[in-house]
Amino acid sequence: MRLSMIVVPLVVLVGCPGPEDTGKGETAASDDTASGGGEQDNWSPAGSGTAYFVDGESDNSLFSLELTGANEPRDGEAYYGFVSVGEDGDPVALGEIQVNGEDVSFTSDIGENAILAGYSHFEAWASDGDGDEPGGDAVWEGDLDTTVFDVLQRLLIANPDTPTGEGSLRALETQLEFLRDETEAASNGGLTLDELALIGEKVGNALQDPPVDSNNDANEDFYDDNLAVHSDDEKGDGFGYYELIVADFAAAAAAVPDPRDPIRGYIEEAYDGLDLTLYTVETFSQDSARDTGSASTTGVSENLLDDVSEQMTTCLEGGDVNEDGVIDPQVEVGIEWAIERSSFMAHMTVNVVR
Repeated sequence: MRLSMIVVPLVVLVGCPGPEDTGKGETAASDDTASGGGEQDNWSPAGSGTAYFVDGESDNSLFSLELTGANEPRDGEAYYGFVSVGEDGDPVALGEIQVNGEDVSFTSDIGENAILAGYSHFEAWASDGDGDEPGGDAVWEGDLDTTVFDVLQRLLIANPDTPTGEGSLRALETQLEFLRDETEAASNGGLTLDELALIGEKVGNALQDPPVDSNNDANEDFYDDNLAVHSDDEKGDGFGYYELIVADFAAAAAAVPDPRDPIRGYIEEAYDGLDLTLYTVETFSQDSARDTGSASTTGVSENLLDDVSEQMTTCLEGGDVNEDGVIDPQVEVGIEWAIERSSFMAHMTVNVVR
């Protein structure tokens, strides 16, 4: 279920402002002299790459920057990064950005959901200061790509079609985590056969629509705010988290029709994170949960629910399902992968300040 994709690698642009350039806050390098007296300073900023906000201490709170072709700062100086709400917003310090050879791989957690807060601009400066505020020479900058930002918000921030209003991918993640914990607790013992069967029925109905009275008590039991992970095409009403998320990915793909566009690649990769969940729910989990209704002993029911708990972990984290020693990035990745790749859809292309 994968859309065709060709991802174009980012081109490394090495920037060197000429004497006539007057970048923001930038001093004229041609007028500087290196320490030791008299020698012209040949330093100039260089490098390009990409930045994202991915999950850290909070959802989408971790700023991640990857650059190639970068130069080391001058002796006595360091690079410092900042993000802001637009170019004119108050800067939030990210800390020192270090260069390894010509590469930069930098992360900094800002402690809040950056997409929800509206952080959309990045800049870095070369300075001999402490990095608390911008100053010195402007080095790199980038702005959030908003091509599919409305879809990204439906997936990760807020979606009126989910029971709680949470973004559809986040809501699915929350549901899978709840079902994992619920079935793990039930499998640890101490519940009667009827209690286990009731939990199994609720779990089964949270996994697949239409609901089933699997414990034969004349009721189709649900958890509050129930929306099934998946709706059976032949029996259900055609609407579950899977169907809702697929519709959002389709809208994003329609907005980026060029298969060579990097954003299209992120859409494709995020979509792949759904396949394992759909396969697991259809093939194993909903049956295992509902089979507790006909289990003859508590031990059998506990084992069935323990299987479901492990399967929910696989849906979230991915796993080597075919046991070939390799996690296939198309069919063996989970919802956490889908969330990360969706976050990449709102990336910043970072270049030298001109």
